[in-house]
Amino acid sequence: MLNLIPWKSPPQVEEPRVPLTAFRRDMDRLFDRFLGEFWGDSDGFFADPVRMEVFETDDEIHVRAEVPGIDPKDLNIQLVGDVLVLSGEKKEEEQRGARTYSERSYGAFRRSLRLSTPVDADHVKAEHRNGVVMIQLTKSESVRPKRIQIKSN
Repeated sequence: MLNLIPWKSPPQVEEPRVPLTAFRRDMDRLFDRFLGEFWGDSDGFFADPVRMEVFETDDEIHVRAEVPGIDPKDLNIQLVGDVLVLSGEKKEEEQRGARTYSERSYGAFRRSLRLSTPVDADHVKAEHRNGVVMIQLTKSESVRPKRIQIKSN
């Protein structure tokens, strides 16, 4: 559960022309990347970790992950044992003119989530809509609640 808690503070709006401000921002990103790698937040590839939301019902586990600006064909979802792995790459867009300021992140990312209960690997569904990937995992039959019939005389 610790890897679902964001560790870095929200980005501050900074004046791009101040050299020390840009240096401080770059150093903050470097330390955020190191601490993210240390704490298992984003595996250290992508400067801004993929934000996730997990909830479950009696029969399913639902995962929502924010992946804005990432084409679904650049996403990879795998189930490895009891670990859900979301990885991919956010590619830099072609631009005209010189870039004067940017807070956007590009590159490869990987996010792992250990599931709390076994799931049926053959019944996993994923859908991408409006920059959010929604993953639906069906719990294994053996861990689903079962109603026990009571016989009476």
